[in-house]
Amino acid sequence: MCGRFDQHTLPYRYAGYIDALLRSSEDDPPPRYNVAPQTRAWVGRTARDGRRELVPLLWGLVPYWAEDPNKGARPINARSESLQARPMFRELIASRRCVIPVDGFYEWQASASGKRPHYIRRTDGAPMLLAGLWDRWKRGAAAAIESFTVLTTDANEAVAKLHDRMPAIIDHADLTRWLDAQHVDAGAARALLKPYPAGATTIYPVSRAVNAAKNEGPELIAPLASDE
Repeated sequence: MCGRFDQHTLPYRYAGYIDALLRSSEDDPPPRYNVAPQTRAWVGRTARDGRRELVPLLWGLVPYWAEDPNKGARPINARSESLQARPMFRELIASRRCVIPVDGFYEWQASASGKRPHYIRRTDGAPMLLAGLWDRWKRGAAAAIESFTVLTTDANEAVAKLHDRMPAIIDHADLTRWLDAQHVDAGAARALLKPYPAGATTIYPVSRAVNAAKNEGPELIAPLASDE
């Protein structure tokens, strides 16, 4: 699964990496080292005009058909293998695919002293493009809610030591195919959802301070030499 990630890179750099327009109401958004569910995160998608854009969306999917956005499931993850079988996701994989550019994500491993958080990033330092689906909810005079969920797949050999699932990561070379729902159908898109190569993944333990969503700062992704 994926329950926390970090987006400390400046948004305009993410936008440049995916060749997107940066669209935000914040002039100087702060770096995020501990992005948690039910908060906003940077998401890349194809806009109505066909251009690629980077926008802040809510993490925790609110489907367009929900009667009340405060009731019912708001999934932060969706299994890539079962997208076609679940009505909530079947339409979105065909029409509303997105990526979440992150510097890395967190996963926890059981230990004698309790669950130990680990930070997982690309070895080359480039952003990871987590595969996602997004939707837009709107009812009457209520404010619209645009939200997303992160797609998961089997863990690679490195992440499997911590958890049996990991985010599906879109290779930069496959970005256009993933986002182009007009010309690439759901079947071809699902074929891109696979574990990121273990050899290109760096993993190390970090402070338990990341367990509290209120905590922020670069110290959260600093490697620990030993258990706290």
